[in-house]
Amino acid sequence: MRRFPNESCPWLNGDWQSCIHPEGALYLYSMSRKTFTEAIMDETTFHLLTRCVDELYDMLISRVPSLESDDIELVVQLWPAEGEMTCQYYFVDHAARTLFWLHDNREATMNIFSGLRGVDDPSHIRFALESEYWTHCERYPNHQMDRVKLLKELREVVMHASAEIITSDMSLSPFDADELSRILELINHLRENAEENDFPHSTCIIARFMHYFYRAKFFNFCGLPCARLDADKSVYEEDTGFHLLISPLSLVFEAMLFWAPQAHLKDIRRVWVDECINTPRWKDFNRNLMTEWTGITIYSTVMLAVDVSFLAVPNVNISQSQSIGIIATYLSIIFITGSLIASVLLARQNQRYGFESADKAAEFLSNLTGTFFGVKALATVHSLPYAMLMWGMIYFAIGLLYNVFKFTTTAMLASIVSGCVVVIMFISWFIWAAREVHIFQRLAKSVLRFTSKR
Repeated sequence: MRRFPNESCPWLNGDWQSCIHPEGALYLYSMSRKTFTEAIMDETTFHLLTRCVDELYDMLISRVPSLESDDIELVVQLWPAEGEMTCQYYFVDHAARTLFWLHDNREATMNIFSGLRGVDDPSHIRFALESEYWTHCERYPNHQMDRVKLLKELREVVMHASAEIITSDMSLSPFDADELSRILELINHLRENAEENDFPHSTCIIARFMHYFYRAKFFNFCGLPCARLDADKSVYEEDTGFHLLISPLSLVFEAMLFWAPQAHLKDIRRVWVDECINTPRWKDFNRNLMTEWTGITIYSTVMLAVDVSFLAVPNVNISQSQSIGIIATYLSIIFITGSLIASVLLARQNQRYGFESADKAAEFLSNLTGTFFGVKALATVHSLPYAMLMWGMIYFAIGLLYNVFKFTTTAMLASIVSGCVVVIMFISWFIWAAREVHIFQRLAKSVLRFTSKR
């Protein structure tokens, strides 16, 4: 921290200091007024800002005369709007770990709540304000905190999150096990200089981690009867209504795609819960997707080579373009190529967005699911490589069997048919035993919900 060069800016009094954030940002701090600003100053804006600060503190004292001023700070910014400068601000109460305003500020409130529905309980709102309080402490690390006490609190939170991850697959921690271990190592290093005050880097580190944990408490409705205790549970009532258009279309698409969207839909709903994302689960989800699409790419490449090799067999007469076997093989090549292209495109998209932060991931999923079909559309897209690969295999089997039956003697045909029957029986038995979708039960439940609402 250094004094602002008054020689070049004589209109600034000596009370203001220019401070450099550990990440490099410049901001101004008035020690007597306990005020921060990042406004670009000239003489006019300085006098305007000073007047705004004085008016805000006068208003604060008149409204809350008993408030302890030692724990209060003010952040003020000047922004041009409609040809004139406007003052934007918030007060910070370090004793209560919260932010507050003297005017009705719905825009700031909506930004703090991040569009979360059902935010009306004061104890719930407090978590949102405290998470923003820690953001303030990270951004302006000038306040002298009891870092020894804070490090003990943070260490307890991190150890509990680590134990939860070890003992549960539904942890609500915003960090995974490796990240929590590294955070504990940082805490142990921070404790070496915890009793000394002039270390803004340490304050930034503590405040950043505290922000993430309190933000998770806010999104999980901690302290309320509807609190989310498992990462894949919703705090809202599920829409179980029967949609006359969506439900039949979903059944048709799922049947055409071999029920693959249903499995992907379950995975997405475990990650995209109440339009919120848990970062470790999001990363695991995308790793699994990448593994699946990489495997499908390998299978598709092999099947494409098999199809082309099959067309090169002398017994397969390519000149007979109307042959069922040839047409089926061409269709197999088309579907396999589609599966290969879809896998590559989805894998590329996954590399770009699959390991982003929770905020960017939530924005990305909001754009993808903000359609009439919602998350079902995304689940359908994710299942396309697998479904097209399956259709490619089926068409190849049709082409192969057609040529086998066409050019085979009766005795050999009987043995081939018996082998096909055995294979079909085993495959059918496996599909039936391992099925995740009970179509008749789904239809019955949908019809019952529809009739009960009428």
